[in-house]
Amino acid sequence: MLENKFRDLEALLRTRGERLVALDLVDRGDLSALISPQVQPETREGNDYQQVLGGDFAQLASYVQARLMRKNMLFSQAQLRDYLALMRTNDLVILAGDSGSGKTSLVRAVAESIGGRCTVIPVKPNWTGPEDLLGYYNPIERSYQATPFLQALQAAAREPNVPHFICLDEMNLARVEHYFADFLSLLEERDTSPAIPLYTSDEERHVVVENSLFLSLEEEARQRAGMDDGATFIEVLKNQQANALLHQLGGFQDAESVLVHHGRLRRSMSALLRTPNRIHFPGNVRIIGAINIDETTHYLSPKVLDRAHVLRFRNPVLMDWDAVAAEVEHFDVDVALPMFMSASDLGLRSPYPPYDRSNSHAALLTAWARVHLDPLGVEFGLRAIRQALGYMQAAHQAGIGDVEALDNVVQHKILPKLMLDTGRTGSNGRSKREILIELRDALEAALQGGQPTAGTETSVAALDRLIDSVDSNNGIANYWLR
Repeated sequence: MLENKFRDLEALLRTRGERLVALDLVDRGDLSALISPQVQPETREGNDYQQVLGGDFAQLASYVQARLMRKNMLFSQAQLRDYLALMRTNDLVILAGDSGSGKTSLVRAVAESIGGRCTVIPVKPNWTGPEDLLGYYNPIERSYQATPFLQALQAAAREPNVPHFICLDEMNLARVEHYFADFLSLLEERDTSPAIPLYTSDEERHVVVENSLFLSLEEEARQRAGMDDGATFIEVLKNQQANALLHQLGGFQDAESVLVHHGRLRRSMSALLRTPNRIHFPGNVRIIGAINIDETTHYLSPKVLDRAHVLRFRNPVLMDWDAVAAEVEHFDVDVALPMFMSASDLGLRSPYPPYDRSNSHAALLTAWARVHLDPLGVEFGLRAIRQALGYMQAAHQAGIGDVEALDNVVQHKILPKLMLDTGRTGSNGRSKREILIELRDALEAALQGGQPTAGTETSVAALDRLIDSVDSNNGIANYWLR
Protein backbone atom coordinates (compact mmCIF):
# COMPACT_ATOMS: atom_id res chain seq x y z
CA MET A 1 0.00 0.00 0.00
CA LEU A 2 2.80 2.41 0.84
CA GLU A 3 4.51 1.71 -2.45
CA ASN A 4 1.26 2.21 -4.38
CA LYS A 5 0.68 5.58 -2.77
CA PHE A 6 4.23 6.66 -3.49
CA ARG A 7 3.71 5.68 -7.12
CA ASP A 8 0.62 7.93 -7.17
CA LEU A 9 2.86 10.94 -6.47
CA GLU A 10 5.43 9.82 -9.00
CA ALA A 11 2.71 9.27 -11.62
CA LEU A 12 1.28 12.74 -11.03
CA LEU A 13 4.68 14.35 -11.44
CA ARG A 14 5.56 12.37 -14.56
CA THR A 15 2.26 12.94 -16.33
CA ARG A 16 1.39 16.43 -15.13
CA GLY A 17 4.76 17.73 -14.06
CA GLU A 18 5.04 20.37 -16.78
CA ARG A 19 1.63 21.72 -15.94
CA LEU A 20 2.51 21.83 -12.23
CA VAL A 21 5.58 23.87 -13.14
CA ALA A 22 3.56 26.21 -15.39
CA LEU A 23 1.09 26.81 -12.57
CA ASP A 24 4.01 27.48 -10.21
CA LEU A 25 2.93 24.64 -7.92
CA VAL A 26 6.29 22.90 -8.33
CA ASP A 27 9.72 24.35 -9.04
CA ARG A 28 11.51 23.09 -12.13
CA GLY A 29 14.56 22.04 -10.10
CA ASP A 30 12.49 19.99 -7.64
CA LEU A 31 10.68 18.25 -10.49
CA SER A 32 13.93 17.36 -12.26
CA ALA A 33 15.51 16.11 -9.05
CA LEU A 34 12.65 13.70 -8.38
CA ILE A 35 11.97 12.50 -11.93
CA SER A 36 15.63 12.21 -12.94
CA PRO A 37 17.67 12.25 -9.74
CA GLN A 38 21.27 13.17 -10.36
CA VAL A 39 24.06 11.79 -8.23
CA GLN A 40 26.25 14.67 -7.16
CA PRO A 41 29.51 14.71 -9.14
CA GLU A 42 32.68 13.53 -7.46
CA THR A 43 34.61 16.53 -6.17
CA ARG A 44 36.94 14.97 -3.61
CA GLU A 45 40.68 15.13 -4.00
CA GLY A 46 43.34 12.95 -2.45
CA ASN A 47 45.44 9.83 -2.86
CA ASP A 48 43.70 6.95 -4.57
CA TYR A 49 43.04 4.02 -2.23
CA GLN A 50 43.32 1.42 -4.98
CA GLN A 51 46.52 2.85 -6.45
CA VAL A 52 48.41 3.73 -3.26
CA LEU A 53 47.34 0.86 -0.99
CA GLY A 54 46.25 -1.60 -3.65
CA GLY A 55 42.83 -1.73 -2.03
CA ASP A 56 44.43 -3.38 1.03
CA PHE A 57 42.22 -2.41 3.98
CA ALA A 58 44.82 -3.77 6.40
CA GLN A 59 47.20 -0.91 5.49
CA LEU A 60 44.66 1.84 6.00
CA ALA A 61 45.25 2.25 9.75
CA SER A 62 48.95 2.92 9.15
CA TYR A 63 48.17 5.62 6.60
CA VAL A 64 45.56 7.26 8.83
CA GLN A 65 47.99 7.18 11.78
CA ALA A 66 50.72 8.85 9.71
CA ARG A 67 48.30 11.51 8.51
CA LEU A 68 47.02 12.26 12.00
CA MET A 69 50.58 12.43 13.33
CA ARG A 70 51.15 15.44 11.07
CA LYS A 71 48.27 17.13 12.92
CA ASN A 72 49.73 16.24 16.33
CA MET A 73 46.95 13.71 16.92
CA LEU A 74 48.23 10.47 18.46
CA PHE A 75 46.18 7.31 18.08
CA SER A 76 47.79 3.89 18.21
CA GLN A 77 47.57 1.54 15.25
CA ALA A 78 45.63 -0.90 17.43
CA GLN A 79 43.00 1.76 18.19
CA LEU A 80 42.72 2.75 14.53
CA ARG A 81 42.57 -0.85 13.27
CA ASP A 82 39.84 -1.61 15.80
CA TYR A 83 37.85 1.51 14.89
CA LEU A 84 38.16 0.88 11.13
CA ALA A 85 37.09 -2.75 11.61
CA LEU A 86 34.04 -1.52 13.53
CA MET A 87 33.21 0.90 10.69
CA ARG A 88 33.35 -2.05 8.30
CA THR A 89 30.68 -3.94 10.27
CA ASN A 90 27.99 -1.31 9.54
CA ASP A 91 26.80 -1.71 13.14
CA LEU A 92 26.11 0.95 15.73
CA VAL A 93 29.43 1.84 17.37
CA ILE A 94 29.65 3.64 20.72
CA LEU A 95 32.86 5.37 21.77
CA ALA A 96 33.11 5.62 25.55
CA GLY A 97 35.60 7.62 27.58
CA ASP A 98 36.28 10.68 29.64
CA SER A 99 35.58 14.11 28.25
CA GLY A 100 38.54 15.18 26.13
CA SER A 101 39.75 11.64 25.44
CA GLY A 102 39.45 12.16 21.68
CA LYS A 103 36.21 10.37 20.82
CA THR A 104 34.63 12.97 18.56
CA SER A 105 38.04 14.00 17.26
CA LEU A 106 38.63 10.42 16.11
CA VAL A 107 35.35 10.33 14.19
CA ARG A 108 36.10 13.63 12.45
CA ALA A 109 39.73 12.79 11.77
CA VAL A 110 39.08 9.37 10.25
CA ALA A 111 36.24 10.75 8.11
CA GLU A 112 38.54 13.46 6.76
CA SER A 113 41.39 10.97 6.29
CA ILE A 114 39.38 8.81 3.87
CA GLY A 115 37.68 11.68 2.03
CA GLY A 116 34.37 11.18 3.84
CA ARG A 117 31.90 13.59 5.41
CA CYS A 118 31.28 13.94 9.13
CA THR A 119 28.24 15.42 10.85
CA VAL A 120 28.25 15.82 14.62
CA ILE A 121 24.78 15.95 16.23
CA PRO A 122 24.72 17.09 19.88
CA VAL A 123 22.15 15.04 21.83
CA LYS A 124 19.93 17.05 24.19
CA PRO A 125 18.91 15.82 27.67
CA ASN A 126 15.21 16.36 26.88
CA TRP A 127 15.11 13.92 23.95
CA THR A 128 12.41 11.38 24.73
CA GLY A 129 11.26 9.94 21.40
CA PRO A 130 12.18 9.32 17.76
CA GLU A 131 10.78 12.70 16.70
CA ASP A 132 13.67 14.37 18.54
CA LEU A 133 16.08 12.50 16.29
CA LEU A 134 14.19 12.47 12.98
CA GLY A 135 11.71 15.35 13.24
CA TYR A 136 7.93 15.37 12.97
CA TYR A 137 5.08 16.19 10.62
CA ASN A 138 3.31 19.49 11.38
CA PRO A 139 -0.35 19.04 10.33
CA ILE A 140 -1.07 22.77 10.63
CA GLU A 141 1.71 23.84 8.27
CA ARG A 142 1.36 20.57 6.33
CA SER A 143 5.10 20.13 6.22
CA TYR A 144 7.75 17.97 7.85
CA GLN A 145 9.99 19.63 10.41
CA ALA A 146 13.35 18.02 9.64
CA THR A 147 16.27 17.73 12.06
CA PRO A 148 20.02 17.92 11.39
CA PHE A 149 20.14 14.11 11.71
CA LEU A 150 17.55 13.63 8.97
CA GLN A 151 19.25 16.24 6.80
CA ALA A 152 22.54 14.37 7.22
CA LEU A 153 20.85 11.16 6.01
CA GLN A 154 19.43 12.99 2.99
CA ALA A 155 22.83 14.50 2.21
CA ALA A 156 24.37 11.02 2.33
CA ALA A 157 21.71 9.70 -0.05
CA ARG A 158 22.75 12.34 -2.59
CA GLU A 159 26.36 11.11 -2.43
CA PRO A 160 26.05 7.29 -2.41
CA ASN A 161 29.72 6.76 -3.23
CA VAL A 162 31.04 8.93 -0.39
CA PRO A 163 31.36 7.56 3.18
CA HIS A 164 29.26 9.60 5.61
CA PHE A 165 29.77 9.49 9.38
CA ILE A 166 27.07 10.74 11.75
CA CYS A 167 28.27 11.18 15.32
CA LEU A 168 25.70 11.50 18.11
CA ASP A 169 27.75 13.48 20.62
CA GLU A 170 26.96 12.98 24.32
CA MET A 171 24.64 10.21 23.18
CA ASN A 172 23.60 9.19 26.69
CA LEU A 173 22.58 12.63 27.96
CA ALA A 174 19.11 11.25 27.14
CA ARG A 175 18.03 7.62 27.33
CA VAL A 176 19.30 6.05 24.12
CA GLU A 177 16.62 3.34 24.06
CA HIS A 178 13.91 6.02 24.01
CA TYR A 179 14.89 8.29 21.13
CA PHE A 180 16.95 5.70 19.21
CA ALA A 181 14.65 2.69 19.65
CA ASP A 182 13.41 2.65 16.05
CA PHE A 183 16.95 2.78 14.70
CA LEU A 184 18.10 -0.06 16.94
CA SER A 185 15.57 -2.27 15.18
CA LEU A 186 16.22 -0.87 11.71
CA LEU A 187 19.96 -1.45 11.91
CA GLU A 188 19.33 -5.16 12.46
CA GLU A 189 17.95 -5.43 8.90
CA ARG A 190 20.98 -6.69 7.02
CA ASP A 191 19.58 -8.17 3.80
CA THR A 192 18.00 -4.98 2.49
CA SER A 193 18.30 -1.25 2.99
CA PRO A 194 15.91 -0.55 5.90
CA ALA A 195 13.12 1.97 5.31
CA ILE A 196 12.63 4.78 7.81
CA PRO A 197 8.97 5.91 8.07
CA LEU A 198 8.61 9.64 8.73
CA TYR A 199 4.87 10.22 8.54
CA THR A 200 1.76 8.42 7.29
CA SER A 201 1.30 7.92 3.58
CA ASP A 202 -2.22 9.39 3.97
CA GLU A 203 -0.72 12.89 4.09
CA GLU A 204 1.04 12.21 0.82
CA ARG A 205 -2.18 10.90 -0.69
CA HIS A 206 -4.11 14.03 0.38
CA VAL A 207 -1.58 16.27 -1.39
CA VAL A 208 -1.76 14.18 -4.57
CA VAL A 209 -5.57 14.24 -4.62
CA GLU A 210 -5.83 17.99 -3.91
CA ASN A 211 -3.33 18.90 -6.62
CA SER A 212 -4.98 16.52 -9.11
CA LEU A 213 -8.38 18.13 -8.47
CA PHE A 214 -6.99 21.63 -8.90
CA LEU A 215 -5.28 20.60 -12.15
CA SER A 216 -8.57 19.21 -13.48
CA LEU A 217 -10.51 22.38 -12.58
CA GLU A 218 -7.84 24.64 -14.04
CA GLU A 219 -7.66 22.57 -17.24
CA GLU A 220 -11.43 22.72 -17.70
CA ALA A 221 -11.51 26.52 -17.17
CA ARG A 222 -8.52 27.10 -19.46
CA GLN A 223 -9.81 24.95 -22.31
CA ARG A 224 -13.27 26.48 -22.20
CA ALA A 225 -11.63 29.92 -22.35
CA GLY A 226 -9.60 28.83 -25.40
CA MET A 227 -6.20 29.11 -23.70
CA ASP A 228 -3.30 26.82 -24.68
CA ASP A 229 -1.66 24.18 -22.45
CA GLY A 230 1.38 26.34 -21.74
CA ALA A 231 -0.54 29.14 -20.02
CA THR A 232 0.87 30.13 -16.64
CA PHE A 233 -1.13 30.57 -13.48
CA ILE A 234 -0.84 34.37 -13.73
CA GLU A 235 -2.08 34.27 -17.32
CA VAL A 236 -5.08 32.19 -16.28
CA LEU A 237 -5.95 34.68 -13.54
CA LYS A 238 -5.58 37.61 -15.93
CA ASN A 239 -7.89 36.02 -18.48
CA GLN A 240 -11.33 37.23 -17.45
CA GLN A 241 -13.23 34.21 -18.79
CA ALA A 242 -10.78 31.62 -17.45
CA ASN A 243 -10.67 33.35 -14.07
CA ALA A 244 -14.46 33.42 -13.80
CA LEU A 245 -14.76 29.77 -14.83
CA LEU A 246 -12.08 28.73 -12.30
CA HIS A 247 -14.00 30.53 -9.54
CA GLN A 248 -17.26 28.93 -10.63
CA LEU A 249 -15.90 25.39 -10.96
CA GLY A 250 -13.88 25.56 -7.75
CA GLY A 251 -16.50 27.35 -5.68
CA PHE A 252 -14.10 30.21 -4.92
CA GLN A 253 -15.70 33.45 -3.74
CA ASP A 254 -12.98 35.96 -4.65
CA ALA A 255 -9.50 36.28 -6.13
CA GLU A 256 -7.84 36.07 -2.75
CA SER A 257 -9.29 32.66 -2.00
CA VAL A 258 -7.82 31.28 -5.25
CA LEU A 259 -4.40 32.64 -4.31
CA VAL A 260 -4.68 31.30 -0.76
CA HIS A 261 -5.63 27.86 -2.08
CA HIS A 262 -2.80 27.96 -4.60
CA GLY A 263 -0.32 28.93 -1.89
CA ARG A 264 -1.45 26.08 0.34
CA LEU A 265 -1.09 23.59 -2.52
CA ARG A 266 2.38 24.87 -3.36
CA ARG A 267 3.60 24.67 0.24
CA SER A 268 2.26 21.17 0.75
CA MET A 269 3.75 19.91 -2.53
CA SER A 270 7.09 21.56 -1.82
CA ALA A 271 7.21 19.99 1.65
CA LEU A 272 6.36 16.59 0.19
CA LEU A 273 9.12 16.80 -2.40
CA ARG A 274 11.70 17.87 0.19
CA THR A 275 10.78 15.10 2.62
CA PRO A 276 8.94 12.01 1.36
CA ASN A 277 6.91 9.95 3.81
CA ARG A 278 9.85 7.59 4.25
CA ILE A 279 13.47 7.27 3.25
CA HIS A 280 15.78 4.31 2.93
CA PHE A 281 18.77 4.20 5.24
CA PRO A 282 21.76 5.02 3.00
CA GLY A 283 24.31 2.24 2.79
CA ASN A 284 27.17 4.74 2.93
CA VAL A 285 26.26 5.97 6.44
CA ARG A 286 27.94 4.95 9.68
CA ILE A 287 26.37 5.98 12.99
CA ILE A 288 28.70 6.48 15.93
CA GLY A 289 27.73 7.49 19.44
CA ALA A 290 30.12 9.25 21.82
CA ILE A 291 29.38 8.90 25.54
CA ASN A 292 30.73 9.88 28.94
CA ILE A 293 29.73 8.00 32.07
CA ASP A 294 29.16 10.36 34.99
CA GLU A 295 26.38 11.69 37.21
CA THR A 296 24.89 13.73 34.33
CA THR A 297 24.39 10.79 31.96
CA HIS A 298 22.41 7.54 31.72
CA TYR A 299 23.86 4.04 31.65
CA LEU A 300 23.39 2.13 28.42
CA SER A 301 20.52 -0.34 28.72
CA PRO A 302 20.92 -4.07 27.90
CA LYS A 303 18.85 -3.46 24.74
CA VAL A 304 21.43 -0.97 23.48
CA LEU A 305 24.49 -2.94 24.58
CA ASP A 306 23.12 -6.06 22.90
CA ARG A 307 23.00 -4.28 19.54
CA ALA A 308 26.11 -2.08 19.67
CA HIS A 309 29.87 -2.36 19.86
CA VAL A 310 31.45 -0.31 22.65
CA LEU A 311 34.98 0.97 22.12
CA ARG A 312 36.33 2.40 25.35
CA PHE A 313 39.00 5.09 25.30
CA ARG A 314 41.70 5.33 27.90
CA ASN A 315 42.83 8.71 29.12
CA PRO A 316 45.34 9.83 26.46
CA VAL A 317 47.56 11.31 29.18
CA LEU A 318 48.24 7.74 30.37
CA MET A 319 49.39 6.52 26.96
CA ASP A 320 53.01 5.78 26.12
CA TRP A 321 53.32 8.49 23.49
CA ASP A 322 56.85 7.47 22.51
CA ALA A 323 55.68 3.93 21.78
CA VAL A 324 52.81 5.24 19.65
CA ALA A 325 55.10 7.64 17.77
CA ALA A 326 57.48 4.74 17.07
CA GLU A 327 54.69 2.91 15.20
CA VAL A 328 54.26 5.63 12.58
CA GLU A 329 55.23 4.42 9.11
CA HIS A 330 56.58 6.37 6.14
CA PHE A 331 54.65 6.60 2.88
CA ASP A 332 55.96 7.76 -0.48
CA VAL A 333 52.91 9.93 -1.06
CA ASP A 334 51.75 13.15 0.57
CA VAL A 335 49.99 11.95 3.73
CA ALA A 336 48.60 15.45 4.23
CA LEU A 337 46.06 14.45 1.57
CA PRO A 338 43.18 12.13 2.44
CA MET A 339 43.07 8.59 1.15
CA PHE A 340 40.33 8.75 -1.46
CA MET A 341 37.91 5.87 -0.66
CA SER A 342 34.46 4.95 -1.89
CA ALA A 343 31.66 3.76 0.36
CA SER A 344 32.10 0.23 -0.99
CA ASP A 345 35.82 0.34 -0.13
CA LEU A 346 34.84 0.95 3.49
CA GLY A 347 32.51 -2.06 3.42
CA LEU A 348 29.05 -2.96 2.22
CA ARG A 349 26.11 -3.86 4.43
CA SER A 350 25.67 -7.63 4.51
CA PRO A 351 24.02 -10.30 6.70
CA TYR A 352 25.80 -11.41 9.84
CA PRO A 353 27.64 -14.74 9.56
CA PRO A 354 25.33 -17.68 10.36
CA TYR A 355 25.60 -19.32 13.75
CA ASP A 356 27.69 -22.42 13.14
CA ARG A 357 28.36 -24.60 16.19
CA SER A 358 31.39 -26.11 14.47
CA ASN A 359 33.03 -22.68 14.21
CA SER A 360 35.67 -22.52 16.95
CA HIS A 361 34.97 -18.88 17.81
CA ALA A 362 31.21 -19.44 17.91
CA ALA A 363 31.74 -22.50 20.14
CA LEU A 364 34.00 -20.55 22.50
CA LEU A 365 31.59 -17.61 22.80
CA THR A 366 28.72 -20.05 23.37
CA ALA A 367 30.67 -21.80 26.14
CA TRP A 368 31.39 -18.49 27.87
CA ALA A 369 27.72 -17.57 27.65
CA ARG A 370 26.56 -20.87 29.15
CA VAL A 371 29.20 -21.43 31.81
CA HIS A 372 29.90 -17.87 32.98
CA LEU A 373 27.69 -15.13 31.59
CA ASP A 374 24.26 -16.71 32.08
CA PRO A 375 24.97 -17.61 35.75
CA LEU A 376 26.06 -13.99 36.24
CA GLY A 377 22.75 -12.82 34.80
CA VAL A 378 24.41 -11.36 31.67
CA GLU A 379 22.63 -11.96 28.37
CA PHE A 380 24.79 -13.00 25.45
CA GLY A 381 22.61 -14.61 22.81
CA LEU A 382 22.72 -15.55 19.14
CA ARG A 383 22.50 -11.95 17.95
CA ALA A 384 25.54 -10.97 20.00
CA ILE A 385 27.49 -14.02 18.85
CA ARG A 386 26.70 -13.40 15.17
CA GLN A 387 27.62 -9.74 15.57
CA ALA A 388 30.88 -10.80 17.16
CA LEU A 389 31.62 -13.16 14.28
CA GLY A 390 30.87 -10.34 11.84
CA TYR A 391 33.33 -8.11 13.68
CA MET A 392 36.00 -10.82 13.56
CA GLN A 393 35.65 -11.04 9.79
CA ALA A 394 36.03 -7.26 9.52
CA ALA A 395 38.93 -7.34 11.97
CA HIS A 396 40.80 -9.86 9.82
CA GLN A 397 40.38 -7.54 6.81
CA ALA A 398 41.70 -4.65 8.93
CA GLY A 399 44.89 -6.57 9.75
CA ILE A 400 43.90 -7.74 13.25
CA GLY A 401 44.95 -11.25 14.30
CA ASP A 402 42.54 -13.82 15.75
CA VAL A 403 43.62 -13.46 19.38
CA GLU A 404 43.50 -9.66 19.29
CA ALA A 405 40.12 -9.74 17.51
CA LEU A 406 38.66 -12.10 20.12
CA ASP A 407 40.06 -9.89 22.87
CA ASN A 408 38.37 -6.90 21.23
CA VAL A 409 35.07 -8.78 21.10
CA VAL A 410 35.23 -9.28 24.86
CA GLN A 411 35.88 -5.57 25.38
CA HIS A 412 33.18 -4.49 22.91
CA LYS A 413 30.39 -6.91 23.75
CA ILE A 414 30.95 -8.56 27.16
CA LEU A 415 32.74 -6.28 29.62
CA PRO A 416 30.34 -3.33 29.11
CA LYS A 417 27.51 -5.59 30.34
CA LEU A 418 29.17 -6.33 33.68
CA MET A 419 27.20 -4.53 36.39
CA LEU A 420 26.38 -6.97 39.17
CA ASP A 421 26.38 -7.63 42.91
CA THR A 422 29.13 -10.16 43.53
CA GLY A 423 27.68 -10.97 46.95
CA ARG A 424 24.68 -12.64 45.38
CA THR A 425 24.39 -16.22 44.23
CA GLY A 426 24.40 -17.01 40.52
CA SER A 427 21.83 -19.16 38.76
CA ASN A 428 24.18 -22.15 39.09
CA GLY A 429 24.16 -21.83 42.88
CA ARG A 430 27.67 -20.43 43.13
CA SER A 431 28.88 -17.02 44.28
CA LYS A 432 28.90 -14.45 41.48
CA ARG A 433 32.34 -13.36 42.63
CA GLU A 434 33.65 -16.88 42.07
CA ILE A 435 31.97 -17.02 38.66
CA LEU A 436 33.52 -13.67 37.71
CA ILE A 437 36.99 -14.90 38.67
CA GLU A 438 36.40 -18.10 36.67
CA LEU A 439 35.41 -15.96 33.69
CA ARG A 440 38.64 -14.04 34.07
CA ASP A 441 40.65 -17.30 34.10
CA ALA A 442 38.75 -18.61 31.06
CA LEU A 443 39.55 -15.42 29.15
CA GLU A 444 43.23 -15.66 30.08
CA ALA A 445 43.38 -19.26 28.86
CA ALA A 446 41.66 -18.47 25.57
CA LEU A 447 43.66 -15.32 24.90
CA GLN A 448 47.12 -16.72 25.58
CA GLY A 449 49.68 -15.11 23.32
CA GLY A 450 47.85 -11.82 23.12
CA GLN A 451 49.87 -8.85 24.28
CA PRO A 452 48.72 -5.28 24.88
CA THR A 453 49.91 -2.88 22.22
CA ALA A 454 50.63 0.83 22.52
CA GLY A 455 47.60 2.70 23.82
CA THR A 456 45.58 -0.41 24.70
CA GLU A 457 45.05 -2.93 27.46
CA THR A 458 43.83 -6.52 27.31
CA SER A 459 40.37 -7.61 28.42
CA VAL A 460 42.01 -9.72 31.15
CA ALA A 461 43.77 -6.64 32.56
CA ALA A 462 40.49 -4.69 32.41
CA LEU A 463 38.69 -7.52 34.23
CA ASP A 464 41.46 -7.68 36.84
CA ARG A 465 40.94 -4.01 37.61
CA LEU A 466 37.19 -4.61 37.85
CA ILE A 467 37.60 -7.50 40.31
CA ASP A 468 40.11 -5.53 42.39
CA SER A 469 37.59 -2.68 42.74
CA VAL A 470 34.77 -4.89 44.06
CA ASP A 471 35.67 -4.65 47.75
CA SER A 472 35.96 -0.87 47.69
CA ASN A 473 32.60 -0.66 45.90
CA ASN A 474 30.47 -2.56 48.45
CA GLY A 475 30.71 -5.80 46.49
CA ILE A 476 29.42 -4.27 43.26
CA ALA A 477 31.28 -5.09 40.06
CA ASN A 478 30.63 -2.22 37.63
CA TYR A 479 32.68 -1.99 34.47
CA TRP A 480 31.79 1.68 34.10
CA LEU A 481 33.04 2.87 37.49
CA ARG A 482 36.57 4.27 37.76
